[in-house]
Amino acid sequence: MPVKQEKQFSFQSGWTECSSLRIDTEEDNNHYQTYPIKVSIRLMFLRIGEIDTLNEKYQAQIAIEARWQVKFDKLLSILSSDDQKRLSDGKSISLMNYTESNWHPQLFIENAIGDLKEQIRYTAKKSKEDNQIYVCEHRDIKGLFWEKLELHHFPSDIQELSISIGSVLYNDKVILIADPYNLSGINREIFIDQQEWKLYEYVDTQERYVKEYLIQNDDEKDKEVNSNDERKRSFLTVSCHAARRSGYFYWNGYCLVFLITICAFCTFSIPPNLPHNRLQITATLLLTSITFRWTVNRSLPTISYLTTLDKYAITSIFILIILCVWHAIIGTIIFIKNHQLTINTDNIYVWIDRYLFFTFSSLYGFMHLCMMIWFYKVPFGFQRRMKQRDIDYRNNLKLKQSSNTSRLNNSHTKTNKFSLLDIMTEDDINRDNNLIKTRMVYL
Repeated sequence: MPVKQEKQFSFQSGWTECSSLRIDTEEDNNHYQTYPIKVSIRLMFLRIGEIDTLNEKYQAQIAIEARWQVKFDKLLSILSSDDQKRLSDGKSISLMNYTESNWHPQLFIENAIGDLKEQIRYTAKKSKEDNQIYVCEHRDIKGLFWEKLELHHFPSDIQELSISIGSVLYNDKVILIADPYNLSGINREIFIDQQEWKLYEYVDTQERYVKEYLIQNDDEKDKEVNSNDERKRSFLTVSCHAARRSGYFYWNGYCLVFLITICAFCTFSIPPNLPHNRLQITATLLLTSITFRWTVNRSLPTISYLTTLDKYAITSIFILIILCVWHAIIGTIIFIKNHQLTINTDNIYVWIDRYLFFTFSSLYGFMHLCMMIWFYKVPFGFQRRMKQRDIDYRNNLKLKQSSNTSRLNNSHTKTNKFSLLDIMTEDDINRDNNLIKTRMVYL
């Protein structure tokens, strides 16, 4: 059984700890390395926990496989004869205490929060694609991860839940790339927030580089390192996607704001010569709408931009304010021009009030029509594109699996042919040769 090493990683002190790590003995001996080692990374989201929108973080359990090519002679010192034979036969073997005397990429998680529960083990296997030996670092990680949430389209938003993997070594020593043979993936069955979110199957990878910060030190070696302004670290970001189930916010957000605003149009049934009654009802609805907006915003982080729900609620508040101003204006005009307590229905100011009612109602309906078209084009359009990406991802996954299977079948076929020749005896070969000569004489 492989031996697992457990350790904890702190986000606040993680970069400091990783920066102070000593490079392994093999890297010190290999000081004249002229090319970076490519490390292929595959990440699997085993379990997505609670997504905390207010604090911009989420819980997850992930598995990381990092592979890099090594020479067979460098593993001879730590392998037994049985392990060497198994490795030559293409079987996976466990590497005990591999990091004590061998090179490894020294990976860390950039967006981790607090302490991570982490288990690490190492294996080696000969690849069936290129017949080269690869060392694989297996990491099982569980913890909290920070993610900057984009809430422009809230509550119809789609969020990226990403894991950013980096190396302590610079890009002249190691480069992190996505595994070209095995795609990263996600387990959508085990998901706590299924009532609030919908997970997509599509997983995206992105390679990036981060420049090294210059730190002035008195040490001569540090000065040599800091003099190089182009030193960078390689990072690989693996992201899955989750769409918010917005039904709750449509009924308890948009619908209630719509009902509060639509009730303000009912005040036009009160005669315009009674502005105090109109203003009393409209002002009450205005205060109700403002209070309801602050209640909804408690579930969102403090951000410097407006969400879609914020824009709708603020627009509704401005509509209520405009109605209040209009009721005050028409009441004042009627009071100045007409000193009677009653007013006829054929009065010109009554007709003006009616025209304004139809105008405001039409503009309000047109605003909702434009909003529904925008919802269909933009937020729901993103969701349709994500569904199409899911289909493309599944097709790509099937294509890779079929190609791997065909390569495996071809290798097995070649192996079977060679093994059949090996088991043939000398008498069988002579008999076949005599048979061929007999047929040639006959012809």
